[in-house]
Amino acid sequence: MNDLESRIARLEAESDIRRLKARYLNACDAKDVAAIRACFTPDAEIDFPPLGSFGVDGLIDVFMRMAATTPIVDVHQGHNGEIEVDGDEARARWNLGYATYDPRSGAFRMLANFYHDRYRKTPDGWRISYSRSEPRAIVDGTIGPAGVTAGWVNG
Repeated sequence: MNDLESRIARLEAESDIRRLKARYLNACDAKDVAAIRACFTPDAEIDFPPLGSFGVDGLIDVFMRMAATTPIVDVHQGHNGEIEVDGDEARARWNLGYATYDPRSGAFRMLANFYHDRYRKTPDGWRISYSRSEPRAIVDGTIGPAGVTAGWVNG
């Protein structure tokens, strides 16, 4: 592969990985369990403190209990992707802005964290093979008749 072909292949890989991360975050917001699962390799490792470390089945189990079967509304916004491609493997760091709201109680959470991801190119395209969440800032609060109360959560 000549230099131009290599550069184009790297840019295409970066673009595919950006779309994969967007597809994953949108699937979380849409509570689309099948689409979430499809974003990962079958052997993916996931480390999401304080929820724990698990494989894809564990992620789906946590997601089903915490979000998919509830009226909770989530908004995941991934930004500032720093992607490094090395052949059929890649690494990325993402900045995540996250907000969740539970209409049953009026509780909300705003979170800022970094995702540290690894990716692998598969016959079905790029997939997440490892994802670690690094929480940076958390605000919990409630919205109710008396107004909004909120406070920083100590890490």
